Amino acid sequence: MRLRGRVPVYAALRAATAGGALASGFVQTYVFARVLSPEQFSIYIVIASLGVSLWLFDLGVAKVLFVHLRDGFLKDRLGPGATGEMLPAQAAGVALIYAIIVAMGALLCFAFVATATSRGSLEATHEALFFIYTALNLVWFVLRNVSVAGDQFIFFESLDAVRRIGHIGLIFCLFIPISFMSFMLWSNLLWAVLFVVLLARLGRLGLLRWQAGRMAEISTVFFRRHRSALWSSGRYALGEMYVYTFPSLLVPALHGLGGPTIVFDTVFKVFRGATVVFSAACDLLVPLQTRAFAAGDTADLRRRTVQAFLVALVPAIGLGLILGGAGERLFAILLGGAAQVPPAFNYILIVLVFANLVQTVSNFVLVHTGFFLPIGRLATGMALLMTLVAALDAVLQLSLLGFAALYAAAYVLGAVLYVFLAARFPLAGKRPQG
Repeated sequence: MRLRGRVPVYAALRAATAGGALASGFVQTYVFARVLSPEQFSIYIVIASLGVSLWLFDLGVAKVLFVHLRDGFLKDRLGPGATGEMLPAQAAGVALIYAIIVAMGALLCFAFVATATSRGSLEATHEALFFIYTALNLVWFVLRNVSVAGDQFIFFESLDAVRRIGHIGLIFCLFIPISFMSFMLWSNLLWAVLFVVLLARLGRLGLLRWQAGRMAEISTVFFRRHRSALWSSGRYALGEMYVYTFPSLLVPALHGLGGPTIVFDTVFKVFRGATVVFSAACDLLVPLQTRAFAAGDTADLRRRTVQAFLVALVPAIGLGLILGGAGERLFAILLGGAAQVPPAFNYILIVLVFANLVQTVSNFVLVHTGFFLPIGRLATGMALLMTLVAALDAVLQLSLLGFAALYAAAYVLGAVLYVFLAARFPLAGKRPQG
């Protein structure tokens, strides 16, 4: 099959971009720890967390869009006059809405820093540009789903590799040194060029369709038509975002800026980096999994899911060995003298990494086959459980290490439940409601 023949190329590119994502987080920590004061560093950590938190506005829309675009593409229903012809216009509308959200967030960031703090308009500009640099991942995520739905995964990953290499190179340029303003301007210019190239490609292939003057109407139709799935996917997205985001905001509030925030952010970067690597492994099998699901071939779907687990298991074992044997030294190299990570964090991280492995594999098969209702319910339950974790941290005044251990225990429970849902629904041959 032509698709299977392209998997090795896709695997190489996806491995490169996943490795780039992991490296980017470490490089940013390494450089910022040396060119910024601890207070500035922790402020940019908070801004990055706010930029990432814009994913709250996605509410799972990108994945609902993917499920329907993928189905339309596989059934050849996206062309002019076909029953799915509105989907490319709806995809363009969603991307435009997210770009507007990013711009509004940047303006609010600038206004707050310039008027409510003593850091001045120059620092406000730096922080607004850094917000854009982080938050544009929201728009990129939508376009990634559109690209994969139309089998344009190799083209997308090629652009993403350029993005990762370019941004890592620009971060290192702060050692030359270039000014922080230059770093941010060049980084966002690279974003702009990549968006232009990708939008042109998707538009030419008919996966995106811009209909000036009708974007609001078309987007409204999409949200109305898929409101049930969007409600469930929104609950899932909110729950997942809460689970992954609240620690980055809770730690500065309860444990303080400076050392505690830097330590937790550095440790959490490894956890989030592992998620990126495991997602990359699962991405390789999504085109084959969705084809098997569309064809009703449950045996092949199970086989592809096991393959995804085995591919992701390799980096999980490697990361576990690194953390167990050299984690303390790794964190010391990353942070220099900015902060010190307690050795016990390495073992908490190992637990989180393997729990994340099984959860990511399960989530991928559930999300990409459209089982938004059960995962929405579970994500809501996990959000409530993590709220209890946060409350215990505040009431019991836990140490940073104690909070991390409690968070890991709750996360492991969630991972087990997601495996149960995957086994009960798509891997059992069931079809999603609605």
